Amino acid sequence: MEALFYIFSVIAIVSALMVILVKNPLTSALYIILCFFALAGFYILLNMQFLAAMQIMVYAGAIAVIIVLVIMLLNLAKIKGAIKDFHQIVISIIAIGLLALEVILYLNAAGEKKPTGIYTNAVINKIGNTQIIGEFLFTKYVFPFEVASILLLVAVIGAYIFAKK
Repeated sequence: MEALFYIFSVIAIVSALMVILVKNPLTSALYIILCFFALAGFYILLNMQFLAAMQIMVYAGAIAVIIVLVIMLLNLAKIKGAIKDFHQIVISIIAIGLLALEVILYLNAAGEKKPTGIYTNAVINKIGNTQIIGEFLFTKYVFPFEVASILLLVAVIGAYIFAKK
């Protein structure tokens, strides 16, 4: 198990770096799909099969396809180079600093006791992850779930109208 964690870690880190280092946007999109699959591997190692399946279907499937379609629609291959303004560099440095601060704060709090959920591992193994998630989605979180579905429908209609022009 530990070896699989390190394999998925290397795949995720290398593919995430290649997303930002590769010049070709289509190749970059393929590397982000590989990163999504590595993240699904992490979910499987954590015994979260439903989230792993959703990671593959939603992100590696739908989102990556949308990224590829946008790249093809905009024809980004013709863009020679990005213009680097001073404000872009400043914003990047601030974002990197905030991310580093977040990692440091997280590592400092690693020894503290974390809150646990209402279900124990025995209950989760007996009932199953999918049933628990389904119960939450269709009871406690039914309104946000329906709002998200309406937003996705509006996004699909907007993408269709945008692509039609």
